[in-house]
Amino acid sequence: MFRITNAVPTTRLSMLIAVLMTSSLSVSAQTTRPGATQPTVRRNAPKLTVAGAEQAIAAARQQAEKMGVHSNIAVVDEGGHLLAFIRMDNARPSSVYTAITKAASAATRRRPTGPLEGEGPGGVQLSLALENAAAASGGKFTTLQGGVPILCDDQVIGAIGVGGATGEQDAEVAAAGVNALTKTFGSGKVASESPTPADESRLIGKWLIEDIAGKGVVDLAQTTLEVQDDGSISGNTSVNRYFGKANMEGEQIQFGKMGATRRAGPPALMDQENKFMKAMNQVTRYQVDDRGLLHLFNEAGEELLRAAPME
Repeated sequence: MFRITNAVPTTRLSMLIAVLMTSSLSVSAQTTRPGATQPTVRRNAPKLTVAGAEQAIAAARQQAEKMGVHSNIAVVDEGGHLLAFIRMDNARPSSVYTAITKAASAATRRRPTGPLEGEGPGGVQLSLALENAAAASGGKFTTLQGGVPILCDDQVIGAIGVGGATGEQDAEVAAAGVNALTKTFGSGKVASESPTPADESRLIGKWLIEDIAGKGVVDLAQTTLEVQDDGSISGNTSVNRYFGKANMEGEQIQFGKMGATRRAGPPALMDQENKFMKAMNQVTRYQVDDRGLLHLFNEAGEELLRAAPME
């Protein structure tokens, strides 16, 4: 029989482990001074913080109360992991999981949740198949509206998901949370921290619409805007061609009455067309930032459209 003479007694070993664990916790713990303002984002490697997540939830909750709906609101990081959650009074318990799933789907897909292309019976079956496959593998995926990604410097740093009302209402509540948060770190409403003075020549050219009212666009469905030297405009709504005139003076711009073809298309694309044309009618100001992106704003300063140059 062998005897291990240098073994550490059980009592001493337990004490050693306890000391090491206590030391580790002491080093890793973060102390927060009462009343100290917490950052909403870390810029060296953009990461959404708990303070930022809570701020988005507060704004979303305020919007839900304004609309008279009772919502479950979740915020996740870029990997779809939960950062913060709130269930408003009288919100449906069954929508807790739905809100978290919407947030995770928006973060991992890098776009707002919504129906997949082809909303017919085949599209519905595909959506259900993908949701079931994700659930079977321990993941989260949904095509229900109400999930909106959070961007900082054009990078997805998280997402907000809302459940408890209709899909359109959930999406509106989520967008309010994202818009309020992104104002705090210069992303979303105005992508550039150093705006470039208005120069009408920078507006001339062909643009690809990347975002409509903070809710993204349908993948692979190109909505475009082309501006000519004489103020003529034209483009594609992704279903129909349109044309018209724009009045430009400095950073001010207004689109006049426009004509368009009258073809029908899939419901998702027709919905995007309606939102695009509505936004165009409300535009009063533009800005081309130092990254070459075009931002179109309404009279209240809200960004209605964001576009990237195509040429």
